[in-house]
Amino acid sequence: MPSRSWYRAVGLIATLGLSACGGDDAPETTYLFGLSYGSDSVWLTPEGGIDYTSPSRFLSADGLRFSVETLKYRLAELRMDLPPEVRCEDYAEVLLPELSCENSVPNTQAPRDIFDFPEDPPGKLHIRGPVEAGTDTPLSIGGKQVFIPRTYYRAIDSRWDPGTPEHPSFLLRASFTYQERPLVLEVVFQSEEPLRFSHLGVSTGLPEEFADHPAVFGGRLLVDRWLWDVDISSCLSTGDLTLDGDVLRLETGRGACADAATKLRRNIQNSGDLYTGLRIR
Repeated sequence: MPSRSWYRAVGLIATLGLSACGGDDAPETTYLFGLSYGSDSVWLTPEGGIDYTSPSRFLSADGLRFSVETLKYRLAELRMDLPPEVRCEDYAEVLLPELSCENSVPNTQAPRDIFDFPEDPPGKLHIRGPVEAGTDTPLSIGGKQVFIPRTYYRAIDSRWDPGTPEHPSFLLRASFTYQERPLVLEVVFQSEEPLRFSHLGVSTGLPEEFADHPAVFGGRLLVDRWLWDVDISSCLSTGDLTLDGDVLRLETGRGACADAATKLRRNIQNSGDLYTGLRIR
């Protein structure tokens, strides 16, 4: 389960407060790269304190509370732009064979006027998949952690791995309670659509598995807004959503919730965020 430092509201404290111990075997010019998921919402206890045990909770439009129990997602590849000053040969000893790195090629185009200075195109970092992330699944390739050049990344461009029915692109099981009855929301889909991780806000929270590393960077799926525009309770009460035993699948929706599954897929598709953490010694 992700740690309390997932919260952006308190993540900065957790990040800056790390002691200079553990995880220092990685070169100082690299990030430990990862993929995960989490929430930016701050949940309060009845006493008014912060509830650190619920980093993976999210709400539906009617305030129904969901908690991620299992989440797995598979990506076919990941691509990141590198600034021209980053040279792949400087990282040859730390980049895994599954990562391909291309240097920026200088732009030889002549400027059209004194105000036109063509920029050099970015270099490219490409991670071949499929890779899997999610609950208790820290990113690794061939059983090894992934390190990348420590620089500024605007985005991670990827696409879903289509997978198989047994190993789909995306699988979610989230628990919730409706009319005092414990239930499970189940979401499974296969896709080959593009998926982009980009800055959705000020990223300060870090997943627990990176707590001992001095510099980390990666992408995560933010769960907060997955059901923000779907009224689950109302649709269950009217029969527009139906249960299969104790399992709710939004594909059964009709009437007011006929497009519930479509909304959820869209919200998942738009939830790719970036996080970055540097230990202050």
